Amino acid sequence: MTTKKRKITAEELQRQLDANPEYQKMMKEKEEKMRIFRAELEKDEEGLVQEIKTKGIDIDSVWDLVNINHPFLDNKFIGPYKEVYSILVDHLDKPHHPRIREGIIRALTEKDARDIAKDKLLDNFYNETDKNLRWVLANALTTILTQTEKKKNPDIELVKKGLV
Repeated sequence: MTTKKRKITAEELQRQLDANPEYQKMMKEKEEKMRIFRAELEKDEEGLVQEIKTKGIDIDSVWDLVNINHPFLDNKFIGPYKEVYSILVDHLDKPHHPRIREGIIRALTEKDARDIAKDKLLDNFYNETDKNLRWVLANALTTILTQTEKKKNPDIELVKKGLV
């Protein structure tokens, strides 16, 4: 004999979760871990953000420079930021949390960054051991390299496709 499970509404589920002390404890712990993680990231990129602000670009995070023209994102910063490419390139060689490094790389994923960022991104690509960051670097290089340069660096496409 099978028993039919009663369906509940989202409202009923939320009431059950609100009344469940174990769930509430788990959520508070999760929120505290996220608060600590965000604080660590903020401290990690503090110097980078301050350097960028000296160029007149008001950001709170390097991530404010990523996807700035995306129609569904509410970005703090919108506009060109060519004057900070050199700062971003310098920070590629500084020790940053992988999440901040990813933001730096993605902020350099602009055709206009090609001349200043290409060599450093290539160096980082061939020396990167983190699989995710290597893919992010491959993605950036796919955007900024010419077709001839891409052919000279076939590993980029292999990494981007997840084949290595």
